[in-house]
Amino acid sequence: MKYLGILLFNIFIIQTSLAQGPPITGDKAIMLGEQTLIVKTLSEFLKTDQGNFNFYPLMVHYLPTSNSLVAVHLPYASTPTESGMADIVVRGKYQVYRKDGKAKTHRMALKSVHWLPTGINTGIEDYGINEYQTQLTLISGYETLKHGIGAEVGYRYVGGDNPDFFKIDANFGLPVLKPTYPVNQLNFYFEYGSEWYTNGNKLILFAQGIQYARDQVTIEMSVQVPLLESGNFAIDRQYKLLFGTRYVW
Repeated sequence: MKYLGILLFNIFIIQTSLAQGPPITGDKAIMLGEQTLIVKTLSEFLKTDQGNFNFYPLMVHYLPTSNSLVAVHLPYASTPTESGMADIVVRGKYQVYRKDGKAKTHRMALKSVHWLPTGINTGIEDYGINEYQTQLTLISGYETLKHGIGAEVGYRYVGGDNPDFFKIDANFGLPVLKPTYPVNQLNFYFEYGSEWYTNGNKLILFAQGIQYARDQVTIEMSVQVPLLESGNFAIDRQYKLLFGTRYVW
């Protein structure tokens, strides 16, 4: 009975993950089935002391196997002074650890992300600063039918005279509706992100999000605010609004 429970839970996780996907502003170690294609967007509207910054990425993710993922992000950005193509991002992820139990699972994955200097200089690393960047992180996630807990720890190299930084994130997911298949789920996300720069700058963010998943479609939104912004930042953040959709084949 124990192994039957594990098998049924694994089937449920695979099916429901088709729509729920990762946290809104973060990532998770659980991946979907082999040869799955995901097309999504997550528009960002950032309010700062220097004006508004907007970011519109088109993201295409593909899973060659059930424990690997490759992706390319094609973004458009606008700043208070200019607009145009932002930096193209390519990434890969590989699951290195998996332990399943009855109605629970723990996964870990390694992720590599690369920003190519193809777009305008927005002054914000995630959007593009006209320099090559590369980031290596370890993702850990523990999920049950009642909640999900995730964390991501890594380091980003930033080209030019820009400081590198350590990245430490955490997220908590809370499903509201009873698990069903086909998927019909409403999730709340509580997400913390932090960047610790080699020049002494510190940035800690909190995001409160809501996500609705129905069959293969997901709609999500989140509000992110800075909890700590210490140091000499060129741009002072006030808040960020995020709106996204996701479709899985």
